Amino acid sequence: MKVKNSEVQKFLKDLNTLFSVPKSKRYSKLVLAEYPFDTELLSLSRLYRESRKFYLSLGGSFLPRVCSTMRSLSSHDLFKDEIEYSPILSEILWFKDHYQEVADPSSYLQTMSSYSAISLFHEQNHRIVWRHLSPAPREQRDVCRYLNFAESLVITLDLALGDELGSRLSPLFEKYKSIYRPGGEDKWFSKSKEEYRSYLQALLYVSYLALELIEPADIPKAVDYVFPGQKKMNKEAVRRGLELSELFTLNTNRQWQHRYWKKAQKELAEFHRGTIEDPLYLPEDPLDWEEEMLIANRVFESFGL
Repeated sequence: MKVKNSEVQKFLKDLNTLFSVPKSKRYSKLVLAEYPFDTELLSLSRLYRESRKFYLSLGGSFLPRVCSTMRSLSSHDLFKDEIEYSPILSEILWFKDHYQEVADPSSYLQTMSSYSAISLFHEQNHRIVWRHLSPAPREQRDVCRYLNFAESLVITLDLALGDELGSRLSPLFEKYKSIYRPGGEDKWFSKSKEEYRSYLQALLYVSYLALELIEPADIPKAVDYVFPGQKKMNKEAVRRGLELSELFTLNTNRQWQHRYWKKAQKELAEFHRGTIEDPLYLPEDPLDWEEEMLIANRVFESFGL
């Protein structure tokens, strides 16, 4: 039976491309059973592997349990070292070979996607980043800046993974939410480590300004002020950084912080119980961006970036 639905045709073509990625048995101990494209990503990406290893070394674990995108996004458990994921790989493989037996393949495909749209790379990195930050402050506005900085670091790692995977495969992995951001179009990844680090710093700053709801028209000047002498790089970082979903910046992120900032502050205090470090206060004026670059460099260094 010939598939007439173009959406399903495209899905089947994409699956063939992703499943044809050469797979290495060297990383079999890191593979999560039934998590789509995990073997492929572990085989392709050093950064993906390092994140998994780092998370496991912290005592992190995974729980294969059906989890919708909405339930995951509304959860406050960014601080719990146990991450749920939907064990749906067998369902995808069954659909690939038996789509002609399904009465409405397009609807079936949409149903599957609502339970397989969580990037474990992103979720792992949230837990890792907390360990790199000093204690959180106590007041709501300061806590929200702190959370936005942490989110910006995780977003920047998403972008770095997209760069490593390249412009051919990363859009497909992003399309099926194994990763959250594609990459490979800007060429800074292929430059020196120092140049790429500068690019990541600029991406981080743009992401933070976007989460802080700075007027987009003001962001290019701010980036050129904080990172002088690299206008071409800054221009590309601004373009790419501002591709961050407005639905996320204007709604999801703000609503989550409004609902959970007190619980987040409490959980973060538990993370740093007994520490003598001072709390990390992000500047009221985002142009005063100095210590944040040092923190970011520690994170990038730990990931080999």
